[in-house]
Order: sequence, then C-alpha cells, then structure tokens
Amino acid sequence: MKPVIAVLIAALVGFGGGYLFLSKKNAEKAIQQSASSADWEAEKAFLEQQLAEAKRKQVEVRTVTRSTSTTITNKLSAEEILERLVRLNPNSSDESRNRLFRQIVYHLQMLAELGPEGLPTIQAFLKENKDVDYVGDVLNESGERVTRSGFNSRYVARTDFLMPPSLRLGLFDVLDQIETEQSQGILAEVLDTTGRAVEVAYVARLLEEVSPNKYRDNALKAAKELLTNPPPIDSPNRIDENSRAYLYQVLAMYQDTSFAQNAYDLLITAEGRVDRQAMSYLANTLKTQGVPALCNAYRSPRLTNQTERSHLLNAIMAYTGPSTEANQLFTEIISDEKVPAAIRSYAVIGLSGGAGKEKPSDPALIQSRLDLLRSLRGSYKDERLLKSLDDTKAALERLLTRAQQPAGQEAE
Repeated sequence: MKPVIAVLIAALVGFGGGYLFLSKKNAEKAIQQSASSADWEAEKAFLEQQLAEAKRKQVEVRTVTRSTSTTITNKLSAEEILERLVRLNPNSSDESRNRLFRQIVYHLQMLAELGPEGLPTIQAFLKENKDVDYVGDVLNESGERVTRSGFNSRYVARTDFLMPPSLRLGLFDVLDQIETEQSQGILAEVLDTTGRAVEVAYVARLLEEVSPNKYRDNALKAAKELLTNPPPIDSPNRIDENSRAYLYQVLAMYQDTSFAQNAYDLLITAEGRVDRQAMSYLANTLKTQGVPALCNAYRSPRLTNQTERSHLLNAIMAYTGPSTEANQLFTEIISDEKVPAAIRSYAVIGLSGGAGKEKPSDPALIQSRLDLLRSLRGSYKDERLLKSLDDTKAALERLLTRAQQPAGQEAE
C-alpha cells in the first residue's frame, strides 16, 4: 500500500483581511448616519480581534492511506515449475552456467513458496528416482576428470552447499523450507529408498536439525547398508567418489559405535592402503576404544603402503597417554634402534604439540603423557633421545600449569 499525503488548509488568512475591509466601509457609513463614536470603537475592536484569531490558526496536514490489493493470476503450478527445473541443465546447454544457476535457484524458491500445495508433486518426482546433475564433471584432452563446481576433495563430505549439486538435493532443501510433518515424512522416505550416499547424509542432517533423533534409526540403517553393500551408481560424479566419507559422517553425527567391527574389516583395502574414512571413524568416533583396531592394522603385513602407515600412526599417537595400546606402540617405536634417532626424537616431541602439531590442552591428557615420559626416562642412554624426553617433559609441565590456571588468569 502506498501512502498518499493530502495537505488541507483549514483557515485562510486572506479571508479575514477581506472581511475587515468590507466591515470598515460599513462602519464609515454608520458614522455618517450616527454620531455615536462609541459604537464605532466597539465594532472596530471586534473586527480586529477576529482578524488576529484568523492569523493564529495553523495549517492542518492529514495523511490519507489508500488500501490496495493485488491478485496474481499467472502463478505457475508445482508441475510446471518442476518441468522447467528438469529442462534447466547447466551441463547440456550453451547458455551461461551462472545464468542457469540463478534460474534454478529462482524456480526452487518458487516451489518452496507454494508450501504444502507442492508436496504431492515433489513426492511423486522423487519416487521416480529422476535427477539433474549440476556438478558438471567433464574430461579434459588427456581424459582426466575436471570438476567445474569445486567438489574436488576425495575426503571431504560437504553438506553445506551454496548451490545444490543436483535437482533432487535442491528439492530436499525445498521440503526443509516447507517445514511440515508431511514434508519431513517425504524426506524420511528418501532415507529408506535412496542408494546415493550424499543424499543420505544431506537428508539426515536436515531432519536432525528440525527433529533431533526422531529419524536416527532410519539414517543409521541407510548409512550402514550402503557401507556394507554399496550399489552401482549410474553416471557417478566427484561427489559419489566421496560416498564412504558421507556415510561415515552420518555414523559420526549420531556417535554410533555399532559399526566398529565392520569398519575394522574395511580399514585396509585390497591394494594395501588405509581406508581414510574407516580410520577417521575408528579414531574420532570410538576414540580410545578404536585404538586397538588401529594398532592391529598398523602391524598388519597387509598394510604395504608406507605413506598410509604414517597416516595411521598419527591417528594412533593422538591417544598416547590415555590409551594403553597407543603407549605400547609409542614405546616400541622410540625403543627400536633400527629407527633413526631423529625420527624417534620427533615422535617424543610430538607429545607436546611440537613440529606443527596441536598442543594438548586437556589437563588429564597432559598428565597422562607426563606419567608416560617419567616411566621411560631411565630406559635409554641415547643423549639425543634423552634430551627430547627432558625437553618434552618440561614443555608438558608448562602446558599443564597453564591448563590448570583459573579462567582469566595466566601462568607466571
């Protein structure tokens, strides 16, 4: 509605002046007819009073608001919007990708604004298992895959997309915006039917944000089934190469530890490498409970790739102190004289966060590492190793003092 301001002047000063002029003529005529000057003075005083009052009156301003209504007669139906979205394919059009992405976002928002009215159409489309891929992987002249949309990390499982990587993922976001029990139910149906890991992870996160733990069992069941029996994906893109990372992310989100044995079985691949996602799950979700499995894998003859072995060792050493198995492996490494002294010293220094590692801040962790170093101090004669033990012990003592200081105070 647009306000219209009308200015109304309630008093006209000029009117009072004209009135005075005419009244003066009448007064002169009256003087000629009457000799009474007293009447004239009284009339004159009255007229002057009227003129003064007219001049004192203020202009009155009124604001008039006019109500208007607009009726939209060309609103697209949910079916029409989806038909347009299916045709908007950035990977099979000569149009500018940025322009097409803007159109995609616009039409997805139109669909969201329909609210519950569009739910049957969205549900029917999702059941058809159709999709439009927006990632846009292409091959270069050498036949190597080139990712144009930035989804290029083998180990990163993102679900905070600025632009949805596919039409189906965009529709999941539409369902999330509608925010009804029915829209949540449609998302839950996806968990039970999809064979794509990124969809499980994305839908699980959306549902967890609006209804914590309500769909936990659905999400965990879907993630475990796809980890154990991954189905073939038609025309997989870069995101599908991260499938295992997405599925382990679901297990980590719910802090589920029931997949531990399966993860251990999958930890070393047929090529003698470490499955990074399984390693991360065992180390970060199971924490100290996962260390025995990691140590067994580290000692396994099946692990033939030394670079992968070093990654596994770093994951284990993060629990040196509180984990008996990690302490035992740490002791084996620094006691092995076949290992160069520099590497053994490096392993010791790492306990205090040296060489670019994060410094420990938990008092219990620091204390457990101090206890370990003190128990080892008398077992070695190598001067370089002994110096590393002493320097690391001193560094941990400083960290412990700092960690035990009350908030807002610093250690002297």
